[in-house]
Amino acid sequence: MILTCCLFSVRYVVTGMAISFALLFCTANAAAQASRVGSTLEGTVSDNSRAVIPQAAITLRDTLTNQSRTVTTDDQGFFRADQLAVAIYEVRLKRPGFAPYRHTGVVLSLGQSIHLDIVLSLASASEKVTVSAQPSAINTGQTSVVSSVDQERIEELPVRSRNYLDFVLLAPGVSISPAASAVSGSTPLTGTSFTFGGLRPRSNNVSIDGLDNNDEYTGSSRTELSPEIVQEFQVVTSGLSAESGGASGGSINVITRSGTNMIHGDAFIFAQDGALNARDPFETEPGRPSFRRFRAGFALGGPIVKDRTFYYAAVEQEHNRGQVGSDIDPAVASNINAFLATGAFPALVTRQITTAFSPTARAEIEAAGKLDHQLTKNTALMFRYAFTNNKESGDAFNTSGLMDASVRGSSFTSDNALSGSLTTVLGSEAVSDLRFQAATRHAVLRANEPFGPEIDIAGLVTFGRPYAGNSIRRENHYQAAYTYTRSRGKHLWKAGGAVNHVRLRDDVLDGFDGVYLFGSVAQFLAGSPDQFRQAFGSSHVDFPVSSFGGFVQDHWSLARQLTVDLGVRYDFEHLPAGFKRDANNLSPRIGLAWSPSPKWVFRAGYGIFFDRYVLADLTRAIQKNGLQAFEQVADGNAAANLFAATQGGPLSAPSAAIAPSIFRPDPRMATPYSEQASGSAEYLIAKDLTLWADYLFVHGVKLPRTLNVNLLPPVVLTPENAASLAVPAPPPQQIGREVFLPGRLNPNFDDIYALQTSSNSTYNGASLTLSRKMNEELEFSASYTLSKTYDDASDYDEQPQNPFDLRAENALSRQHQQQRFVFNALWDLPIGEDEDKGGSPQGNIGWLTQAFSHIELAPILALESGRPAGPLTGLDSNRSHAFPLSARPSGLSRNSLTTPALATMDFRALKYFPFGGGKRLDVVAEVFNVFNGANVSQINPVFGSDLTPMSGFRQPIAGTGARQIQFSLDFEF
Repeated sequence: MILTCCLFSVRYVVTGMAISFALLFCTANAAAQASRVGSTLEGTVSDNSRAVIPQAAITLRDTLTNQSRTVTTDDQGFFRADQLAVAIYEVRLKRPGFAPYRHTGVVLSLGQSIHLDIVLSLASASEKVTVSAQPSAINTGQTSVVSSVDQERIEELPVRSRNYLDFVLLAPGVSISPAASAVSGSTPLTGTSFTFGGLRPRSNNVSIDGLDNNDEYTGSSRTELSPEIVQEFQVVTSGLSAESGGASGGSINVITRSGTNMIHGDAFIFAQDGALNARDPFETEPGRPSFRRFRAGFALGGPIVKDRTFYYAAVEQEHNRGQVGSDIDPAVASNINAFLATGAFPALVTRQITTAFSPTARAEIEAAGKLDHQLTKNTALMFRYAFTNNKESGDAFNTSGLMDASVRGSSFTSDNALSGSLTTVLGSEAVSDLRFQAATRHAVLRANEPFGPEIDIAGLVTFGRPYAGNSIRRENHYQAAYTYTRSRGKHLWKAGGAVNHVRLRDDVLDGFDGVYLFGSVAQFLAGSPDQFRQAFGSSHVDFPVSSFGGFVQDHWSLARQLTVDLGVRYDFEHLPAGFKRDANNLSPRIGLAWSPSPKWVFRAGYGIFFDRYVLADLTRAIQKNGLQAFEQVADGNAAANLFAATQGGPLSAPSAAIAPSIFRPDPRMATPYSEQASGSAEYLIAKDLTLWADYLFVHGVKLPRTLNVNLLPPVVLTPENAASLAVPAPPPQQIGREVFLPGRLNPNFDDIYALQTSSNSTYNGASLTLSRKMNEELEFSASYTLSKTYDDASDYDEQPQNPFDLRAENALSRQHQQQRFVFNALWDLPIGEDEDKGGSPQGNIGWLTQAFSHIELAPILALESGRPAGPLTGLDSNRSHAFPLSARPSGLSRNSLTTPALATMDFRALKYFPFGGGKRLDVVAEVFNVFNGANVSQINPVFGSDLTPMSGFRQPIAGTGARQIQFSLDFEF
């Protein structure tokens, strides 16, 4: 059976690759752009008369490792070296009859393509020509919309979490992902913490050293790395390279540091105490929560064999303990606690709602080591091992302010990843690159309350064991990728493919201890739930998913002023049995870059980008398929009778009177994708200062959603027909609205939740960016984005209010953020002697100069408009059995609420003490949310069941955090 499935998959791969290569050779120029793991240096060689010099040998030498590569000019005097390691290079050229040429300090960054025009002087006119000027700050041959975060910004900018991916939010057109929904039944599983082009946070791709680093179950990133081992990364908000696949959103390409011929390292410690932090304005408890955090680590790199074998390793560990508060109304908690203290509902395990501070803790280890070895002059081997162990207790998920401590959860995540590459330079024109990895992730989620059920009182409090958030899973990843690059004349050809196999073993306990929904405290005290839901059967799933991708592309320099990228990619994902395997996944890519003058570059591009399936979505249809497991749902009086019979607990066995509800893949499922079109203009204002304006259009197509396809058309609820519709005592909010009949299209089942790919999104965004490269001790970037995003479902588990009226769901997306401004800078105060020009401070320097010398400042300022939020009644008011809930108050449309705007300023100040010989001690203070702004991340969306809203409607229930102060010491050597 396995062999049959593999052969089935290979047929589609071969077909796609055949089409790709046919397009390549028919058009004579397919697709491409800069590398995801290296950089490119190209240029021309001529003499003083501008006559080109063919067959000239140019040697490129990495000044830190002494590795070199030699390329030769063609008949047009053109040369190109691709897949160069990110480093600082020296360019040398010796030619009989000409003076030797030497260009020092050529900095090559990730994905960058640098152009050098080398002009040789006659030997009689000069003994040697030495150049040290850097190439232009604008990349005239780049067609994609790309932002880079270099090593200096990773090390020097303030970051609360020590997660380098937080700096992705410095890029224009990127927004932080919206806060997880507080609605009962919503998945606590989050994707990446950012969105591109209004697409979902689960639709991004994170790669490390050219290999995927994605959690395929949730759509988030996987193995975390210490920032000490990250060299730099590239944020591709609109990438046109056919080399990239598996994501309809943005791509983050990360490369890790390598050792050099010099031993280099550092040791550091971070410390934070809650006594210095501000009080969270949204907490109802008096006083300030305790918090203590310590994080220590070290990094070390150097040679094992000089000029040939190098190592680099980084390890850091964190321990923190603290407290988290609550936004639950103390009066509500007191009322419920007093009632439960009488012994009511004895089967209800949670007997006390906590409004005081509850404990939290975190323990994390991040370790990674890298080995680079030059097997021969033209062949390099790399191995990297990374390990992460992260334990979060008490506040890992379900963190809304209306969640009781019993509902909040703990998590344990362990990652192990072994990856490698074999890169071979094939003469002056070609490079072969093979990459491979084996990785595993073990993840456990556990609610603080191990026994159910969940009790949800609409808009007031949720307590007990939550419906979602208890699981144990293991993902095993195996990936191999190969790329062949060849430079011929004005063309840089690339072709390659990748295979990624993931095996998921998961024990998902969503719903297996039940959930009762109440419209008010009075209904809870009366034991009268509006709805009950519970799952029965086996919770274990075990299935593989394999994805295949192939591409061809060409980076074609038609002229010095015009570059064209053309390419095509094919992707196929082999899904488990029962799911449609979509094979129609051919995606063309095209990009243009036109530079009419050295100061201007105009870019335009279009591409189709196929996504991958989120395995958490597929799991529901594999697990709750009616044979292995199912759910039962009871409304109104039936729910109240069950609550009374169980005395507030879950059912011990399924009810014979309730038909099962199941999940099923839609037979028309197709691979989600996005269409992206972009245009931009970049202007070089000064040597290191650029202004960049760009427009991006993104259309998300066939996005996942959930739809109950077993309902009969709804009817309008009136006092006269309420009893016949099984709504004996309808609240005012239900009267006059459409509700669904108890009957079903297929009477064998209550609900059939179809996993569909029928949702769409549309994004229009314009960005303006002013950026200055490091010059005279100052570097900064400021960007402003104006955008609008519409969709009809913002995540795979979102269901419509009325499955017969999907047009009513089209509204602002939860990913929408109309305006965002972000500024960051690195500034070395121009006081005292530069570290690079001397050693220890001189004794004749005045005390004032000594006090303010060697100081570096780094701010990050973010101003953001609020995010849409969906108003809800808090109950299944239209009896659609949508879960998470989707019934909206009368007169309010989907996502018609908005959270307040946010303003955040983080600041880092560093003073270093040089000891000579590259040794220094950094003393650092970091302040997050400097002005202690009350930044709201989540509001209460529950309107209630009456005609007037609840008192807590639209009120803040979660924020981004109060002001925090952190100190650290870092010794570099």
